[in-house]
Amino acid sequence: MRTWLVEGEVDHTVRLQPLLRSFFFWLMEPEELQRHLAQEARFFTAMAEQYRAYAAAKDRGDFGDSAQTLSTRVAVEAGVRLYQALADWAEWARTVPPATSAASGPEQPTDAQPPQELPSADT
Repeated sequence: MRTWLVEGEVDHTVRLQPLLRSFFFWLMEPEELQRHLAQEARFFTAMAEQYRAYAAAKDRGDFGDSAQTLSTRVAVEAGVRLYQALADWAEWARTVPPATSAASGPEQPTDAQPPQELPSADT
């Protein structure tokens, strides 16, 4: 385990299906997208609250103060921050097109250009 932690390369790839789906929001009706994003915001907010409850319990001393528990607290904080960021993103996404578009029905992109190359996960 120590070798993996100390010497192993970290895979920084993040795969979040809710964010992948956002590339295709243009295929949804604005009303559908509003409902979807509201549901996502509720889910992410609830998860952030659940992780906050774990953090509060740890901070009260409910789980002791072993090295493992202290490390767990650091990981739990990452969960709080990640889920809160996703909740904030979903709320924000409700305020911008395509969620606010008044167009009826999904439109085909007319100015589609290939995306710019992103940095490799290996770099």
